[in-house]
Amino acid sequence: MSDKKTAKVFGKVLSLPKNTDVVKFMDNIKIPRNKHWYLITEKEIDSEGNQLHLIKYNQEGINTVSFVAQLKEHYIKNTTDENMKKMFESIKVVGNDKFSIIKNIPDIEIVDVITENNKNVEVKKSLISKITSDLIKLLRN
Repeated sequence: MSDKKTAKVFGKVLSLPKNTDVVKFMDNIKIPRNKHWYLITEKEIDSEGNQLHLIKYNQEGINTVSFVAQLKEHYIKNTTDENMKKMFESIKVVGNDKFSIIKNIPDIEIVDVITENNKNVEVKKSLISKITSDLIKLLRN
């Protein structure tokens, strides 16, 4: 299956399959800048934990580093579990206004609440998947 078929579109966000080389993807696939403002992919890194790469592909988008840092602070402020706070604090955000890497994401499962058929349902997912889905929700419009 080609890269183009496995990428998923969520509004202005193009979510790439895990461990996709974003530069190679952008070289091989023509992406309309007015349609897809952000590209996002999860990376599995052995010694450093998991990473999430967020690329701003359109000049009108937000500053990715400050945006992701604010999301991290939101997680820290809104958890009462001290161990989770420490895990969120250990997450590092590096890059610039066009490219961010979220590093040191612990490889843990968390319980997330999603809405299905107008009901809140608890589901287990990895922390990196939670961060990815939150970024997609926030950036899609």
